[in-house]
Amino acid sequence: MSIDAIAALGAASLAEAPASAIPSPRADFGAVVERGVASANEALHAADQNVRLLASGQEIATHDVMISLEDARMQLMLLSEVRNRVVEAYQELSRMQL
Repeated sequence: MSIDAIAALGAASLAEAPASAIPSPRADFGAVVERGVASANEALHAADQNVRLLASGQEIATHDVMISLEDARMQLMLLSEVRNRVVEAYQELSRMQL
């Protein structure tokens, strides 16, 4: 029994994924965090712009505003969780006795 078909599906899904979605093994943690902060900042600006358009009475779908707000919220939650984990790891390391 061959699993070539399954292997081909895995290779196809990796080929379809954007290069930025797959981190390189040597990715600098600081660069990854910097990209995350920049992405969250862009999402916040987009959500703010959509809210301003809605408040001014311009033609924008309410669901687009809600989606952009939720995207910004999720990115901020992810960033805060990463920060919490890094602080927790630092505290664990500082408690270690050498």
